[in-house]
Amino acid sequence: MIDVNERFQMRVARDSRVGWMSILPLLVVLLLATLSHAGDGCRIASIAWEDERTEFDESQMASVVGKPCEAWLVARDKLVGYYEDHGFVGAKLEGSLDSAGVLNLKLLRGVSFVWAGAENLDSSGTKPEVFRKLSGIEAGEPVSLSDLERSERKLSRLGYFEKTAPTRLFRDPVRNRIFPVYSMRKASVSQAEGMLTYSSEDGVWDGMVDVNLYNIAGTARDLILEGYTGDGSRHMSGSYKEPWVLGTNWNLVVRGRFDEEMYGDDDVVEREIVGELGVTREIGFDFTVGVFLGISEDGKLSSFEMSYVSLDRFVLPRSGWRIDGNLTWKMDRPDSLDNFLKAHARMVKYMPLYGNFISRFSGAAGGVFPTDATVKRMDLFSLGGLDSFKGMQYHMLRSRSYGFSELAVLWQDGYDLSIEVFYQPGLYRPMPPGHGWAREQGYGLGFTQYRGNWSVNIYYAMRNGENYLDGIIGFGLKTLF
Repeated sequence: MIDVNERFQMRVARDSRVGWMSILPLLVVLLLATLSHAGDGCRIASIAWEDERTEFDESQMASVVGKPCEAWLVARDKLVGYYEDHGFVGAKLEGSLDSAGVLNLKLLRGVSFVWAGAENLDSSGTKPEVFRKLSGIEAGEPVSLSDLERSERKLSRLGYFEKTAPTRLFRDPVRNRIFPVYSMRKASVSQAEGMLTYSSEDGVWDGMVDVNLYNIAGTARDLILEGYTGDGSRHMSGSYKEPWVLGTNWNLVVRGRFDEEMYGDDDVVEREIVGELGVTREIGFDFTVGVFLGISEDGKLSSFEMSYVSLDRFVLPRSGWRIDGNLTWKMDRPDSLDNFLKAHARMVKYMPLYGNFISRFSGAAGGVFPTDATVKRMDLFSLGGLDSFKGMQYHMLRSRSYGFSELAVLWQDGYDLSIEVFYQPGLYRPMPPGHGWAREQGYGLGFTQYRGNWSVNIYYAMRNGENYLDGIIGFGLKTLF
């Protein structure tokens, strides 16, 4: 039997090459190979198969007829990769070209294998049955090397574990089963973070505290608590996740929030308290969907949420996507006949550039529909701060609709240091007496330094047209445990 571990490691090495700089050497090699064979006229005239094959096999390889002799190698890798992802991890395609240009092929597909339960060789601090579910590998499903790669990325971005050795594959000596065996050590992922921001233009201080407990007692339970206080504004929120309720693939989530704002010349105070109960479920390795029902002091609401995450790791990611979308329907307000839909979406894409340099593209948009519905101030979007317009104070303004994009260039030194420069254009609908769209541009610098289980975050953000000394200064301190 073929060394499956060697095949898997070769495939991981091949598929992990990201960015245009990484394919430059390959392009040079292909160019040299093309030039060296330009004069020999070697072409594949026809294909002859030995032993068994299917119409699918023939259709995949038929495209190389009439092409240069080396072209069949790409088609071979594609066909073998297909079988590797459908249980035939030992598949091989042998080929030889005779003087007449006939390509003789022999497919050695081998026997089909299915997954056994995932195992972990290191001290993960997580119960074995919980680790198996977190891996995303379904016992009894056909073995797929692509799924194994996606499983590794998923476990890395959860932050619960640190990879200490390459993943290995072991064959059941009696049955056609493959055991995926990981080496994942428990990581310090729970965190407590405090942040202070100062607006040098207005002379206003804001403070935020977050406490996030992940993988409590190795059970994949998460508890998140957030608090904020500033000039005329207060915010508290929390959520708790109970995974795999009643043995199903659904997670039960309880969450709530409290908001209080003081606004206007008469210091009008508006408060909102919301509680929600919902379920979420992972689909495959990257998608999560959720449905929530909630109640506030003046109405009912229901939400549908979806997220896609393919980031390569939890701390200082270097590549991958994160996309989040949310639809919330609110109804039964006693002071208005208007029901309305609140929709927003957010995305971020990390892409390596060269060496330690990374680019980050991000953006978000949201709206309240219908646009003429009567809504409270608290029903509008809160803008300002690290999660939206960085050049503004946290929750500086409310808006019915908004959109922004961001381009950032980062320099990262492993898991320890990140320095970034960002530019962020956007627009939003101002509240009356404003009308139309208001444009906003922000730019600035950010710095994050990790030292063991501690990290320091500093950023300075400015708005277009401001004096260089009138920006937002943010200082954060985080500890992992």
